[in-house]
Parts: sequence; structure tokens; C-alpha cells
Amino acid sequence: MRLPRRRERWWGRRQPRFDGPPVLLLHAGGMDGRMWRPLAERIEDRYWVIVPDLRGHGTTPLPPEEFSHVDDLLAVLDDLKVERTAVVGCSMGGHVALELATAAPERVNALVLLASSLDVDDWSDEIRRYWAQEHELVEAGDIDGAVELNVRTWGREGETDELVAEMVRTSLELQVGVEAPERELSVDLASIAVPTLAVSSGLDFADFARIADRIAAEVPGAQRGEVADAGHLIPLERPGETAELLVPFLEAVGS
Repeated sequence: MRLPRRRERWWGRRQPRFDGPPVLLLHAGGMDGRMWRPLAERIEDRYWVIVPDLRGHGTTPLPPEEFSHVDDLLAVLDDLKVERTAVVGCSMGGHVALELATAAPERVNALVLLASSLDVDDWSDEIRRYWAQEHELVEAGDIDGAVELNVRTWGREGETDELVAEMVRTSLELQVGVEAPERELSVDLASIAVPTLAVSSGLDFADFARIADRIAAEVPGAQRGEVADAGHLIPLERPGETAELLVPFLEAVGS
């Protein structure tokens, strides 16, 4: 896994300070750390922003053996000598954040979950059709078609479509044909004992609002938020509104 260097942002420019509280940003599936750039630019004067590319995304290839995102993230935190951090995850990154908070609660002091995914049985027909279409395109070797499908499904904003396409293409090129099973860990919402904010968006699939409702109901003391005019990739599409939710929440809980 690529580690963020202590004296540079993940996209290579100098970080102005590291004396703020750490915030670990976990990207959505098919995306990579670049999706956080607009939000990071709005909060880096307050926080030490840590943005890894998860395996199979961005600059981090899949390994030849079984792996765990949680194990990787703990290694990142250990390498950076971060004992506890707030964790912000979008979509798949939200699910990984919940796994991390369940497996290593002593390393997490707050959770912000943006359009988080979760293992549920009642996915909508729309989501299931998307999965089936993507699988069919990838199996046929039609990477261009799979990229276009993902942009149509998750892009939602013309000005972000080019970046979404670049990130999806990179992840597909890293993952297609590579057998590297992920060791998924359990999520126990009722056991999570850190301040938690579950956020959905008004233009996303309804599945993710239902998941946010469930997180808010089952995580003790969790709060619920919404960004009404965003699609699925909330922090990329609406970084200003995301920062307006994130910063007051983290300040209120002391992160």
C-alpha cells in the first residue's frame, strides 16, 4: 500500500502543517485518493489529512495473496505513529471504516460515513442491474464500456466525469485478471462506541439513505446528516457542503 509521505500531500505538494488532529480519508470503490482533493483543500489548515489508496486502486496494486484493508490501514497508522484518528469514508470506504472501528476501536476516535456501503440483503433492482452490467462488460473485456457505465452510474456531475473515468479505469486495470481475495472483517454497529455521523445525499440511490438510517439507528448516539444536492460521491461533488458538516462535527466531538 502506498503510504502518504509526512512532508507532502498525497498529490505531491508540500503540506503546510502537521500539528492538527489526524483525519484518515477512505475513498469509494473504483475511485482513489484523488476524489478527496477538493475536500482536503478545505480542511488541511485544521487537520493532518491522511489519504491512502486502498489496494486495487490508484497507485496501489493488488497483492498476490489474501489481504485485508483493515490490516493495511493499521500498518499505515503505525508507520505514521498515529495512535487514534477520525476516519471519514465514502461508499466502500465507509464500510472499511466500520470494519476498522469494529476490529480496532482503540485506533478510532470518530467516524463520518458518506453514502456508506454495508452488507445488506435488500439491495434495489437498480443496484443489482448495475453490478450485472459491469460484470458482463468486464468479462467481455470491454473496459471502455465498464468505465462509461460507472461514469453514468456514479458520476452525476459533468465537471467530475473526467476524473471519475480516470479513477475507474485505473482500478479496473489493476483488478481485472488478478486473483487476490480480500479478507473482509465483520461490522458490529452496536459495538461502535465513538461519535458517528452517517450522511446520505438527495440524488443518490435510495439504498444508501436506508443504510445511513440503519447506521444512525444502531450505532449508539450516532447522528444523521444529508447533502441534498449531491449524488453518490458526496465529497467530490459537494466538497464545500461536506466540509460544513464535517468540521463542526469533528470539533464538537473533540477530533
